[in-house]
Amino acid sequence: MHYAKYLICTLFLFGNIALNGSPMSLVDAENVDPNPLQVGEKLTYDIRWKKLPAGKRTDWIVKEDVVNGANVYRIQSEMKTRALFRLYSFQNQQETYLDPKVLSPVRFQNRVKDRKYRGTVKVEFREGKAEYEKTSRPKPQLPQKRETKVLEIPPGTQDELSTIYFLRSKQLTLGETYFFPLLVRGKVLKATLTVERREFVKNKKLGNVRTLVLRTSEGGRFWITDDDRRLPVKIETESKIGAIKATLTDVEMAN
Repeated sequence: MHYAKYLICTLFLFGNIALNGSPMSLVDAENVDPNPLQVGEKLTYDIRWKKLPAGKRTDWIVKEDVVNGANVYRIQSEMKTRALFRLYSFQNQQETYLDPKVLSPVRFQNRVKDRKYRGTVKVEFREGKAEYEKTSRPKPQLPQKRETKVLEIPPGTQDELSTIYFLRSKQLTLGETYFFPLLVRGKVLKATLTVERREFVKNKKLGNVRTLVLRTSEGGRFWITDDDRRLPVKIETESKIGAIKATLTDVEMAN
């Protein structure tokens, strides 16, 4: 049973976004002023598959830090199965160190526990390159596998977690399609998305909020509030196992 791993990962991994077309560069687009990212912000999501509770995700801008001489935000994310998927244990912990001035990561780490499988990906972002390392062990009795490589990357390359905060921090024009470089699964892709429309969304935590609807070429959509907060409030995608939805259920801010 691989439902849990599939549904939780596809909601927030942008590796499924288009690899073609003639969009505008989002890296070169103007930043939102003031920057919506705040240290202490914690967002919690309920993940459902075919209306059944399947998982939970929490994203947290933990603190300011310094990595490789750069002032960064340390951002953590955790996803795990629950309810229907109790017999299928899956947990994913990610951590990115995002430079808020240039909106690019300087370090990324991803840990996965999928039943007996254990895997860790570490990436160090340098100027023009990324040092990638993956270690994995399919079962406890099997030897650990290790893969390392150096990837050439264009300016503004994002990781799987930093992407969310990068998009929130950019000015988006209705009807436009944008591209940006994304490092995912050990490859650098040209990710694209379209600002489809504005739409009001009812949210139990935030009330009735106006949002921008962003659509990927794969048909997935996510809604971010069209205000100074730029909060992702809803994500929907269709998959081989059915409709998958994530809804923002709680927002905590530093006092």
